[in-house]
Amino acid sequence: MTSILLVEDHATFASVLIRLLMMTKDLEITSVATTAEGALQELPMHKFDLVLVDVSLPQMNGISLVGLIRDQYPHLPCLMLSGHSLAHYMHRALDAGARGYILKDNAQGIVEGIRRVLRGEIYVSKELNHD
Repeated sequence: MTSILLVEDHATFASVLIRLLMMTKDLEITSVATTAEGALQELPMHKFDLVLVDVSLPQMNGISLVGLIRDQYPHLPCLMLSGHSLAHYMHRALDAGARGYILKDNAQGIVEGIRRVLRGEIYVSKELNHD
């Protein structure tokens, strides 16, 4: 079972995502943090295979969090979740060390992105340009 830390401040989206991944059988959100600071407290307490990070968080944003995770846990892949389809957010996230950037409104893309990042690939939602 793949253990995922979800960093998401919108409870409704978090619960939808938890239900979506429950249907996959092999992917499980084992912890939810509502802030970047909360995520940093969770990381040393559990062994996660992946961190799903919302771009927009209260206080510290998700892109800054990914940079910190990359520095402290270099082998732990991070995948950005976002409602922002602007390419500059995607580029900033990838530059910070994210292994992918997925738009929140694409359920199939979220599952595919998780699987591809876990295989060591970089995944970006098809709706976004790679230029």
